[in-house]
Amino acid sequence: MITATHLLNTTVSVERREAATDDGIGGQTSEWVIVGVLPARISQPTDDEMRVALAEDRRLTHRVYFAPGADVWRGDQIVTAEGVVLFVTAVVEPSEPAYLRAMCAATQAGF
Repeated sequence: MITATHLLNTTVSVERREAATDDGIGGQTSEWVIVGVLPARISQPTDDEMRVALAEDRRLTHRVYFAPGADVWRGDQIVTAEGVVLFVTAVVEPSEPAYLRAMCAATQAGF
């Protein structure tokens, strides 16, 4: 099996929404918790990928690559060392497990 882990040139935090808890006044609160700090590679999507995303009524600003089997799910957020926050809209793993790719959209806080 060939993996692309040698191409992972940065480190990011992966955060997941913590289960909602009662706030004591009738509502609920939740927060993002770090589930891992992982090596990654961040790249821009191709024009074709952006067109497909727009056709599906979603935004795509970044592709983030991880080692195969990385604990990254749709709905997670990825925070770069520079503080850019990327929301994971989809996770793709090829049939030959060389990498895991997270399709992401930068959040307003990331600009």
